[in-house]
Amino acid sequence: MSSSIPSRRLYETTVIINAALEDADIRATIDRFKEYIESHGGEILLFYELGKRRLAYPVKKRNNGYYVYAAYEAHPTALPLLERLFLLEENFLRHLTLQIDPEILAYRRQHPPQSGQLIPETVKAAPAEEELEEVAEGEEANESEEEEEV
Repeated sequence: MSSSIPSRRLYETTVIINAALEDADIRATIDRFKEYIESHGGEILLFYELGKRRLAYPVKKRNNGYYVYAAYEAHPTALPLLERLFLLEENFLRHLTLQIDPEILAYRRQHPPQSGQLIPETVKAAPAEEELEEVAEGEEANESEEEEEV
């Protein structure tokens, strides 16, 4: 049997860093996160700093967090090492890592998060022409009923 290195996969990780830290400490924690991915054979494809946000509920007795999003390509063997960093480093309050499809990565590139928006809104499908006609007919009926009441 040959022991081959597993192929690289796409992952996305969102971390919440303790916002009570000084700006230099937050920057150092972010740099450590990026360096850890790259030093273990990963390549960062997208990186967003979403900034300070109020948490929905206290996490480790903290009410505010600094959100960071990264999409990267890495070997599956690097993930346990990254998870260990998140657990041992006290500045990381929470983390979530998911394996993603290339389509999701393309969507994230086209729709970067905006300030005040953590998760991009889902794109609603355009209504069919029949539905538009039904709505227009319904509005016309309502207008004619209002005219009769006057």
